[in-house]
Amino acid sequence: MRQFSDKELVHGIFTHNTCILNFIYREYLPYIDHFVRQHGGSSDEAKDVFQEGMIIVYYKILDNELSLKCKFSTYLYAVCRNIWIQTVKKKKRHNEKINEKLYMVEEPEMEDDPLARGELKKLFEKHFIKLSYDCQRILRMFYNGCTFREIKKELGYKNIQHTVDRKYRCNKNLIKKIIGDPLFNRLKDEIY
Repeated sequence: MRQFSDKELVHGIFTHNTCILNFIYREYLPYIDHFVRQHGGSSDEAKDVFQEGMIIVYYKILDNELSLKCKFSTYLYAVCRNIWIQTVKKKKRHNEKINEKLYMVEEPEMEDDPLARGELKKLFEKHFIKLSYDCQRILRMFYNGCTFREIKKELGYKNIQHTVDRKYRCNKNLIKKIIGDPLFNRLKDEIY
C-alpha cells in the first residue's frame, strides 16, 4: 500500500482526493476509535469525532491556518483527542452520561402519508422555535447550504472549530428535544 507524505495528505484534503481521503480514514480512524472507546465512548462517537476533526483540518487548510510542526497523523490525532475531551467535559458539566444507544431516525417513506409528513414538520418546528436565537440562525444557515466559513463570518464566531462545535451542539439539542417528545414516539410507531 502506498504511503503519502504530509504535504500530499494536506493537498489531498484540499482537493478532495478520494484516494488520499480513503487512506486517511483507513489509516487514522482506528487510532481515534481506540482512544474514544478507551475513554468512555463508542465507535459511532469516534466516527463523529473523526469527522469533526477532518472538517476542522479542512477549514484550517482553506483558511491557510494549518502549520504542521509535527507529522500530519499526530496533528489529526491531537485535534480529535481535544474534540473528545471537550465532549466529555460538556457531558460531565451537564451531568449527562455517555449514551451508548444510537438513535437512528431513518427518513420514512411518507409520499403516501402526507398527514405523517405534516405532523413531523410541526414537531420539528415546535422544537426549533424553542432553541436560542443563535442556534436557530446557525441551523437555518446550515440547512440552507451555507458553509462553515460563511456561518463563521456571518455570526462573528472566532474560528471554524467553534462554528462546527456550536452547530453540532445546537443540532444535538434539537434532536434530543424531538426524540424526547411523546408525539415523536407515537409518530414513529405509526410510520413503522
